[in-house]
Amino acid sequence: MTRVKFELPADDLARATAFYREVFGWAAQKLPFEYVLVDTDGEPVDPQDADGGISPRTEFVQGPVLIIEVPSIDDVAPKVTAAGGTLLNAKERVGDYGFSQYVKDSEGTVLCLWESIADAT
Repeated sequence: MTRVKFELPADDLARATAFYREVFGWAAQKLPFEYVLVDTDGEPVDPQDADGGISPRTEFVQGPVLIIEVPSIDDVAPKVTAAGGTLLNAKERVGDYGFSQYVKDSEGTVLCLWESIADAT
């Protein structure tokens, strides 16, 4: 089973964070690198269970991205290419939280595969 989260790109993380707090009442937690975790229920953010994040706009993250949590990126990435998708970057470690890899599905939609450290082997 997979869990789906989201990532919103921003040119200014502080400005975007303030927007989502003020407009929707989301809770936010800045990480020690350029990323903000958010919980849409307004409760304090649990880094292991956040609903999504706000990230700097990058080559891959130009619009909203679905983050699909998987038990193993190494197992899922070959399935992406076998099903007609494309790997956009190599699997990367994200602090002490987990690993990510951006992919495109068969229709060109950018997705982010996520493997949490708790699930990593």
